[in-house]
Amino acid sequence: MGPPPWAFISRRGLREVVLWLLSDRPMNGAEIIRAVEDFTWGFWRPSPGSVYPLLKQLEAEGLVSKRPDGRYELTESGRSAVKLIPWIRGPRLGAPRSIAEIIDELESWAMYITDVAITEPDRIAPYRERIRRIGELLSKI
Repeated sequence: MGPPPWAFISRRGLREVVLWLLSDRPMNGAEIIRAVEDFTWGFWRPSPGSVYPLLKQLEAEGLVSKRPDGRYELTESGRSAVKLIPWIRGPRLGAPRSIAEIIDELESWAMYITDVAITEPDRIAPYRERIRRIGELLSKI
């Protein structure tokens, strides 16, 4: 389960997203910026002026440590902090509550993927087969 859209609204949101990303694997600041951009399909690209001071702050708080290769990894305290992030603990706020809401959300995502396929086909190319299989699943309903 990934972060909900509202997680990106503030610096606090960036903090939670960075901790969540580091729970998967160690990363340096540039990798974090790219991971946020990739995860949000380009909607959000945090600036180095936001990410690097945050990494220093997280290190000072003992939540991350910097490895010799320059990548940051969660400490034991950091792993505990990730477990306290609300959207990791339980259902995300704003999740669709009815079939109608799910259909609306699916339609919006399908429209978005269609636009990306037209404007940036290389971004979609690695996922074409998976998208086709999802379409087949939905067509069986």
